[in-house]
Amino acid sequence: MKLSIDQIAQALDLPQGKIERWIRQGRIPLVRHDTICTFDQQTLERWALQHDLKFHPHRKPQPECMQADDISLTAALRNGGVHHGVSGEDTDAVFQAAVERLAIIPALSKPHLVQKLIEREALTSTGIGKGVAIPHPREPESLGVESPAVAACFLEAPIDFNALDSRPVSVMFILLSPSVQMHLQLLSRLSYCLRQETFIAFLDRKPDETALLAQLSQMESPCEPSDRRQP
Repeated sequence: MKLSIDQIAQALDLPQGKIERWIRQGRIPLVRHDTICTFDQQTLERWALQHDLKFHPHRKPQPECMQADDISLTAALRNGGVHHGVSGEDTDAVFQAAVERLAIIPALSKPHLVQKLIEREALTSTGIGKGVAIPHPREPESLGVESPAVAACFLEAPIDFNALDSRPVSVMFILLSPSVQMHLQLLSRLSYCLRQETFIAFLDRKPDETALLAQLSQMESPCEPSDRRQP
């Protein structure tokens, strides 16, 4: 039985991001066919047993809900803006072009941010698959930004980010935060959105700022409690 990354994350009850990181590090057995990664169930069962992990291939996924808290992805996007036609022939060039458009970053600080993004990309790709990348500084607080910002950058032409699925990136979400905790909260919220296939399809249409803000605002609305009774 062949399993996808989503199915493996559910079977191991681990975040999908951790599974993807283990794949990049070569820590988990997989079979790669072109741009598709699959897992052999029997091989993975033996691997999980060796690493003292519980493996339940038929575990049903838990319903996801973006919970309300102090960090608003919608507000962060307003700070960072939506930018179309960001040009460049490689990651360094698109980072340079994108940062030049960020009004929230002072002009004198922009070269520093570009260098931080390049350094982080050199560690491991921020291309998460499906044509999306989430570049960010390794140490968010080092930039000295006062408010969190997410800049949605639609590239003029897809760029190779060495993503896990080998698909070139056509949209970047640059994350800027005043603290590590705030960065992790924003990353969690954005990752929730990017796990929704309908949102990925929405991004493929290169929406304008009004449409993207409206979509995120709708997705950030807290779920209704399952046990709420109707009057």
